[in-house]
Amino acid sequence: MHIMHEIWVLDVSLASKPTFGRFQKNHNKEYVSCFNNIEKIKRLLNQGKKLAELEHHPSFFRHETNGIFRIGQSGLKGAKESRLYIYPCFREHVIYILGIGTKETQQSDLARAKKAIKGIC
Repeated sequence: MHIMHEIWVLDVSLASKPTFGRFQKNHNKEYVSCFNNIEKIKRLLNQGKKLAELEHHPSFFRHETNGIFRIGQSGLKGAKESRLYIYPCFREHVIYILGIGTKETQQSDLARAKKAIKGIC
């Protein structure tokens, strides 16, 4: 049974704890920046903004494929280009956190994210 939330909430149940742990250890400032940015997106959605209004604004937010979005790091000089993959479910007001990686791991990260969203929402 799915629960409808009044406000948008984050769900980490589809995320790999070991992957996130390694990323945080190896790229801590990028990790923190990505999670600060997802909080910004959540705040905008809670204010009633639509995803179409957010595409490229803020600049760290982009649609990838199949309803999967990426949130990048921002405001960090010399940072490793990083991506936090999410899947917003409008029916439930849930933002599923799917994965995290770098430009170099983008293709495999997206493939894992596509598999993760099958059967949700």
